[in-house]
Amino acid sequence: MKTMLKNNHITNQARVFTALVLTGLLSVGSGLTLIKSATANPTNFSPATTNEVYPDKAKPNRLPPSVANAVLKDLASRVGISTKELQVIDYSQKTWRNGCLELPQANEFCTQALVPGWRVVVSNGRQKWIYHTNNNGRSLRLASANNSSQKQLPQKVRNAILQQAQEVSGLSARSLSILDFKATDWADGCDRPTFPNPCDPILVSGWQVTVGAANQRWVFLSDNDGSRVKLAKDENSANTAKSVPIPKNELPPPIDQGVVFRQISSGGFAGRTYETVLRNDGTLIRVRIGDANDSERSVRKISRQQVQQFQQLLKRTRREFRNLSYPAPSGAADYITYTLTSRQGTVRYNDISQNNLPQNLQVVINAWSEINNSQTPNNTLNAVPIPKSELPPPIDQGVVFRQISSGGFIARTYETVLRNDGTLIRVRIGDANDSERSVRRVSRQQVQEFEQLLQRARRQFRNVSYPAPSGAADFITSTLTSQTGTVQYNDVSQNNLPPNLQRVVTFWNQLLANSQ
Repeated sequence: MKTMLKNNHITNQARVFTALVLTGLLSVGSGLTLIKSATANPTNFSPATTNEVYPDKAKPNRLPPSVANAVLKDLASRVGISTKELQVIDYSQKTWRNGCLELPQANEFCTQALVPGWRVVVSNGRQKWIYHTNNNGRSLRLASANNSSQKQLPQKVRNAILQQAQEVSGLSARSLSILDFKATDWADGCDRPTFPNPCDPILVSGWQVTVGAANQRWVFLSDNDGSRVKLAKDENSANTAKSVPIPKNELPPPIDQGVVFRQISSGGFAGRTYETVLRNDGTLIRVRIGDANDSERSVRKISRQQVQQFQQLLKRTRREFRNLSYPAPSGAADYITYTLTSRQGTVRYNDISQNNLPQNLQVVINAWSEINNSQTPNNTLNAVPIPKSELPPPIDQGVVFRQISSGGFIARTYETVLRNDGTLIRVRIGDANDSERSVRRVSRQQVQEFEQLLQRARRQFRNVSYPAPSGAADFITSTLTSQTGTVQYNDVSQNNLPPNLQRVVTFWNQLLANSQ
């Protein structure tokens, strides 16, 4: 009996040992199978493994295969070559400052959210491409292509471009970077055509340079030594609004016999629509559409010479009136839409994108604005001190900026403040129920950039006012207050303010339009 128990015990031990051995073998075999599968699965995307080069073996985080695959496949389809000819030669982890991966398209609205991802450099041995991606490669954008045979951008040109970009954008040099450049010949004439004098273009040899910052891009043109730099204003510029055809059912009727020009404006806070026509004899008639009593009708006169000069300008710029529309940026609100009609056709735009319209169209708009506002020939505005009794109180602790807007057709007063944390609060003064209160946000980076711009433009906030021109009506007065002081202006004369103050107004309007 003891012998049988002993033998049975030995047998059980052997079974247990055998089971352990078999389990180990199965585990090893399974592991080998998994390793083989993991190695075999990417064979359809061999560029991500065989083409990928990691120049720095000490990098703590390797580029995910999904990111490499996505980049190589996208580039191969763009340039029409096989992925086998491409190779990842460098990469680095990045945290992009917006949903556009810091590479926005023209007029694109980018969410102000941090996006973890990668900067990937790809080459075919002759040319390099730089990509921005998110963490898994599902979102990616081509940043630039750099041909190794291309000339290098001269340092004088680089410095001149960045200096001009600072003036145009109101941003610091640290916020700006050169994204792309190429040698080019470009047409130039006067710096800025003014009604009624046209530009006589001449050919300049130099450079086209793209500068970027956060969710904005600018294209500049320079001569070969950087002594002449200008912001590009053609439709191929990254900062130029794109046009789309106006549907036939949205086109206004042709202008009547004896009419030179017509403007229809609609939208804004008031939501009203106005029509202004210029007749051959110089009569300017403005009415509110839907005003049964015609209570807002106004009639003024300009000289016959002004009419003739404007007609000549319209003839030279007739190609701009091709029944096209320049839409507002995605997410924009409370903007005014203008529909302009001449004998040639119609064009439509909004006040937010006015500075990004084609140059010839901007010349027409400026000339039309001069006719409407009856400005003096030099278009300069003289500042006058704001009486102490009319100055608003200083801004509160923690507030960066405040705007008080009043007047216009609805004659209401609104206050909008920007706080240090990026909060934008807008209320209607006198609204007992606070029913029109709104709270939105902008990024902390945008707040910092705006503060830097205010610091550079601090001399504009000297408690002065730029009054509306004589005869102007229904205008909106804006009172802007920073930590430095206050300045007051009206929407009729906004385009004639000092350049530094215009930059503040433009940046502020962009903050309001892009806030969430």
